[in-house]
Amino acid sequence: MGTNNYSWNETLKFSWGHIIAFVALIFISYVTYMGDFYSNGGDFSVAAIKVFIIDIALLTTFIGAQILKGTDGRFNRSIIIERVLICMCPVAFVWSMIPYNHYWNVYSERSHIEEMFSTSIEKSKTMFTDYNSYANNRINNYSQHLKTIIDNKSTNPIQYKNAGFSGDSDALQIENYIHTLQLQLLSQNTDSLQTLALKWIESANQGASVWNAFLIGNIDKISDAIKSWNSTLIQVSEFKMSNEPDNIQPFSSEQNSYNQAIQGLQDLKNIYRNTQGVAFNTIWSGILLFFMLLFPYFLQKRNTRAIGLYYLIPHKSKKSIATIEVNKSEKNTEEISIGSTNQTNDIDNNDIYGGTF
Repeated sequence: MGTNNYSWNETLKFSWGHIIAFVALIFISYVTYMGDFYSNGGDFSVAAIKVFIIDIALLTTFIGAQILKGTDGRFNRSIIIERVLICMCPVAFVWSMIPYNHYWNVYSERSHIEEMFSTSIEKSKTMFTDYNSYANNRINNYSQHLKTIIDNKSTNPIQYKNAGFSGDSDALQIENYIHTLQLQLLSQNTDSLQTLALKWIESANQGASVWNAFLIGNIDKISDAIKSWNSTLIQVSEFKMSNEPDNIQPFSSEQNSYNQAIQGLQDLKNIYRNTQGVAFNTIWSGILLFFMLLFPYFLQKRNTRAIGLYYLIPHKSKKSIATIEVNKSEKNTEEISIGSTNQTNDIDNNDIYGGTF
């Protein structure tokens, strides 16, 4: 049977510490993404790119330091890079905490933000109520206008003729005119638009939460949707019957419900973009997450050849100096005994988990 020369010195172990670190990294990534998504006004791409860069920085510093701590060679160079990465760990972590903290500031205002969001989109629902009132009032006024023309046909026959009446079955003609206006103002298209819009509003109200950054964060897109609904209603209302009164105006975009909905959403956007201060949740969770990211480094042991010679904090003890001198003088004279007993001892002595911090 061949000799097993496997060296534990050359293997970096994946441990439960890595699982804890990656759980922390995932949580930081998600909260950081939402924080940057809110702060940049709802730009998905910018937030995603920033989180990706932050993840690379955290992995490079925290996991990179752990890898260099367990290296099996080039100790002089590795310990220098390790010290640099350990010093960079707090810097990278604090950088990631900026958008992370912004989310917790938004979270502290969650009740106010969620209430403002619900109120604003509810105002957009009122816009359809306003339109229905406008359409019904216009139809009623049109009906009264036609009846007045018929009642005055003997005193004002020119107006009666210009309104399109022929003198035969006035009641039927009035009914046809009114039905035509109803089909234009309250058509299947406006009914479908209203149904879909109200369904979306009800769904949005139920899902309104600061944890749902894709909903509350997309203020611009929601505002564009409300503007599109209002524009469609205005366009439909611009139709005018030839015999309607001259002072007929289309559905006004200056309705209070529309203005309040748009203004409320913009005020909401200003709130979640401009929140400031250091949140308490950032402090206690940040400390916890920082040590979770350091777990792989804490659990990683140095190579046995580096024991007593290399330390995270630079210093040289008398023992380490003497050890270095002995190793130099005995380098060419020491013989390594090969046997089953010595192989077992070598594996025990060279165990990567048997080193020093």
